[in-house]
Amino acid sequence: MPQDFAKRRMPRDKNAKSTSQFSVFISGFIAGVFLSFSIYLWQGNRVTEITMDIPKQTISNKVEEMQWDFYEIFPKSEVQIIEEYREQQEPNIDDMFFFILQTGSFQVEVDADARRAELLLLGLDVFIQEVEIEGETWYRVMVGPLENELARNRAQDKLAQAEIASLPLRVRN
Repeated sequence: MPQDFAKRRMPRDKNAKSTSQFSVFISGFIAGVFLSFSIYLWQGNRVTEITMDIPKQTISNKVEEMQWDFYEIFPKSEVQIIEEYREQQEPNIDDMFFFILQTGSFQVEVDADARRAELLLLGLDVFIQEVEIEGETWYRVMVGPLENELARNRAQDKLAQAEIASLPLRVRN
């Protein structure tokens, strides 16, 4: 006859177990509330000590007016222009140059014309420059002429938004 060698448990009272868990919960809750309240009181006393040490601001109704001297100084001071400096105007270096952006160089003219059409749709002034290098003909797609750096930067921004690389060139007039 088979026999079960496992230990047999004695039936326990379920109410005793739930009562002990409930009492642990209540005692922990009461301890937490007491601890929180004591920390609150301890911090409350520190705040009042700090506020007592702050000196009070005295309020005065006396308004002090400031003296402004520049109203009197500026009309009295005049800067005289020396005529010999005025006559010697050197030519502006920026007026002697303009900018061109190279946006591609192609061996096939149809490819260069396709890039030119794409750039014309962006609203840029475009031309194709035919160059012979080592016996081969290359077609450079150029944007410009651009009169100043602001126009060059704007054109480069448009090209960057269209994901087209550009090479800025500075050319003499």
